[in-house]
Amino acid sequence: MKHRLMDLLACPIDKSWPLKLEINEEEMISEEIQLPMKNEQTEVICNFYCNYKQFQLVEINDSGEETVKLGDDIKKNVTMEDCKKCFQIEIISGKLYCPEDENHQYDIKESIPIMLTEQQLKEIYGRKRK
Repeated sequence: MKHRLMDLLACPIDKSWPLKLEINEEEMISEEIQLPMKNEQTEVICNFYCNYKQFQLVEINDSGEETVKLGDDIKKNVTMEDCKKCFQIEIISGKLYCPEDENHQYDIKESIPIMLTEQQLKEIYGRKRK
């Protein structure tokens, strides 16, 4: 899993975003990784939230409307050089936590976030997660 995914993931139970990330194991990839196109508004890869630098790229008002932060504010906190470094990191194992209810937890195993609730895991596998 890449930090980049944190820009997109929300809690499947209550839709809270961004999730909190606890990394147990990560690996640096030595080969150069081709980056996707940057977002024209944020001028970095991520659209809403840079987990690598722990920086929210948008402001969300009380009615849920999103406004991209000013370019200078973003450039002070996140750069394309940060994006290059971020994409070299592979998160092997860890946990994702809902920011509203830390009982909503999701494991990352073998670089894959398991975004299923305990009930869903029980229905699918007939047991709770280990």
